[in-house]
Amino acid sequence: MRLFFLGNTLSTIGDYALWLAAGIWVKELTGSTAAAGLSFLCLTCGTLLSPLTGLLVDQIRRRPLLIATNAVTGLLVLSLVTVHHADQVWLVYTVMFLYGLSSSVTSAATAALLPQLVPSEVLGTANGLTQALTQGQRLVTPALGVGLLSLYGGGAVALLDAGTFAAAVLCWAAIRVEEEEPQPPAGQWLRETTAGFAFLLRTPLLRQLTVTLTVALFVLGFFETLGIAVATVGLHHAPSWTGVIVTAMGITGIVGGMLAGPLMQRTGPGRLTALGLGVICAGVLAMIAHTDWIVIGGALLMGLGIPFVVVGALTAVQLNTPGELMGRVSGADSFLVAGGQSMGIATGAALISVLPYQVLCITAAAVLGLSAVYLMTRREQRAMVIAPVETAVVAAGS
Repeated sequence: MRLFFLGNTLSTIGDYALWLAAGIWVKELTGSTAAAGLSFLCLTCGTLLSPLTGLLVDQIRRRPLLIATNAVTGLLVLSLVTVHHADQVWLVYTVMFLYGLSSSVTSAATAALLPQLVPSEVLGTANGLTQALTQGQRLVTPALGVGLLSLYGGGAVALLDAGTFAAAVLCWAAIRVEEEEPQPPAGQWLRETTAGFAFLLRTPLLRQLTVTLTVALFVLGFFETLGIAVATVGLHHAPSWTGVIVTAMGITGIVGGMLAGPLMQRTGPGRLTALGLGVICAGVLAMIAHTDWIVIGGALLMGLGIPFVVVGALTAVQLNTPGELMGRVSGADSFLVAGGQSMGIATGAALISVLPYQVLCITAAAVLGLSAVYLMTRREQRAMVIAPVETAVVAAGS
């Protein structure tokens, strides 16, 4: 597990540094804000192919797949050192798309392999620590990525990221885990590809979580633009003040990640997710205030709640999905939830020009609050003890 956390942490540092720097780099090369935004769109399009990559994860042993994917992606990123002019921006777009594809593979493979690395009773704690490390990285990677870009150019950020992929390859190569050879798909290609969606739909606990989080992440997507409105319109600060909000969320995100595992042992994954949505709801309501300290308090609450939601939902999927379906179920879940968030980002950007930001905040808070109440009142989500995977499979097929 030390090797797992080391490799995952270093790789994620490189990911966030390059993802943030890529848009700024394209802006510097082309002078176009639209061209800069296209780099993030390419990344998102790659991640939305997660149902297809989930099938790949279920057909290949996960540890060798992680080693190969990290190695290939590191080489792809290394090609960015050749980009120096605006007419080479197509290479940035291509690498970002493939980066998103790679991210969907590694995310599903890691989710599938982690239950084989730790006992089920501490799986939530492992997921929580992963979240704590991820939130902590977000406090330093923006400065790291933008700083390297400013001092040495985009090629330096690419070199850093390629180095973190190499470190991840070494860590996974040193990890020893018993994996059975996956069985080849027995049915039609389309049926096998959509098996993850089918399993989510016929498993009440996971269906409730996925639908609720898709809706909740839709309204949370508003905050990609609402954050700027809160800082500039509500508090009369410069747009850069949004960095204060992000920093506050990152600080309590670390705390939330550390608390998620112990809390889940008392509440179960479903009610931990509901608790997280409720905490985020309170934080969103605080965003309509015109006082700095209240808005910062709201950001602290949002940062605290996010790891509860992520850890609760992810652990529920891991504990209630058979191993041979884990890649496809994880891919289907990621597609639906990430798709909802992407639509929310687009909707928020469109609505902010016609509605006061306070209306969008209140709408988001109402949806989040109702989502929390819905999950808290579902019998399946209130179970203190998670059913073994075999039991979940039998229940799903009945």
